[in-house]
This record gives sequence, structure tokens and C-alpha cells, in this order.
Amino acid sequence: MFRSASPLLHGLAVVGCVLAIAPPARAQQWATLKGHLVVDGKMGSPAPVNADKDVAVCGKQKLVDEKVVVSPAGDLANAVVYVRDKSVEVSPEYAKTAKDEVVLDNKDCRFEPHVVILRTTQSLLLKNSDPVGHNTKVDLIKNDSFNDMLPASQSLKKTGLSKEETLPLNVSCSIHPWMNAVILIRNNPYAEVSKADGTFEIKDLPAGVELEFQFWQEKAGNLKNIKNDKDFATDGKGRVKLTLKPGVTDLGTIKIPSGAFER
Repeated sequence: MFRSASPLLHGLAVVGCVLAIAPPARAQQWATLKGHLVVDGKMGSPAPVNADKDVAVCGKQKLVDEKVVVSPAGDLANAVVYVRDKSVEVSPEYAKTAKDEVVLDNKDCRFEPHVVILRTTQSLLLKNSDPVGHNTKVDLIKNDSFNDMLPASQSLKKTGLSKEETLPLNVSCSIHPWMNAVILIRNNPYAEVSKADGTFEIKDLPAGVELEFQFWQEKAGNLKNIKNDKDFATDGKGRVKLTLKPGVTDLGTIKIPSGAFER
């Protein structure tokens, strides 16, 4: 005599069918954020530097104050745009650079690059390409600060900078007091520096997730209440929350009043 399956087995069969036809989990999609930072208003020429140490080498370079670098067209270089969120999903595209060595060079009696971005998983190579000695003094808050001598044409690898810093912090050379730069240490790769033409681009951000971005510049500090000609604006702390769609979001031209650099 035929007997029907038990209610338990029948229930398991129904669940199995539901699972079998359930759609697969949607894969994370990625987005790019780009924009163009310009100064709105007149800016004077950068002040020349009095290179009065190691004059035979440094005096040849025609050095200027790099705390604000603006092109004749108003393009703002060396501003920093980065994600503030403590926890953010990172695209697999960044795995190949997670252990990279980032170089901060003492070259032509200045730092190159002027703004260096380091991930907490990366190492920092302090380099001296000059024929004179330098020291690299880095003032940090969450990580241990350091002040290392760099003889001519030598380098030094720094590891253990494993704590995220909230803001970019100062780099200097005590031997040549006009030399300065900034360093930003983050636990994710979503930070970029504006180029000489004022443009920036952050790739492979998680789409469909609200992210908070910080806009910062060395002399102005947090870039407060800066706007484009549409609906973008930072708040009084230089921050903005955005939920990006897959693909490219172009913020267009973002204007910073020239008065922001007068502090």
C-alpha cells in the first residue's frame, strides 16, 4: 500500500524548490567619481623661496612656496579628496597595490610628491635623490611620528604605519626649513590628489552605498561650502555624502573662493 511522504519531508522539498528558484545574490557594482577643482577669484604668484642652505645645490632650483599651487587658468593642484567612512567595501581591483611601496623623495631640495597618500597596508620609502643630506620629519597623531636623517643618495624604508589618520599631516625637513609636504594615511584606497590641471578621479568605489567624502587643501584646510553649478556642495566641514550609481559620476567644475586661502 502506497504511503505519502511525511509532512517534514514535504516541507523540506518545498524549501528546496524555493531555494532552487531564488535569484542569485546581486554582485557589488562599482563607480568612479571625478571632478575639476578651480579657484574662483584672483590668486597672486607663489612666493619665491630663500634657499639659504646648501646654496650650491638648492640655490639653483628656483624654488617657490607650494602650499597653494594654482595654474594661470585657476586649476587647483594638490587638493585631496577621500572617503571618510570607517568601513567601506574595497574593490578587488585594489588588491594588487595593497602591499606596494610608496616613495617620498627629497629631490631638488623639495619633496616629491608634495602630497603623498599611503594605505595602512603599504610601506613608505623615504628617498634622497640629492647630493646633499636631508632629514624627513613626519608629524603624525595615531601613528608614531618620526624624524630620520637621509644622507645624500640614500633611502630608508618605513613600515608599521598601520593606523588610519583622519587628516593629511605635515612633512618637513629641519635642515632645509622651506621644504614641506603632507601625508595622508588611510585604511582604504579611496583617496586622490588633484593634478596640475585641477582634476581628480577616484575609481572603483562601491555603487549604491552612501559614502562621505572629505575635500581638503593644505593652506585652506577643509574645503567648506564649495559648489559646482548644479546640485553639489560640501558642508561647513568640507564634507559631502554621495550615493553613486554604477559608471562615472562627473561633478564638473567645483569652485573654491580665493578667500579660502587667506587664513
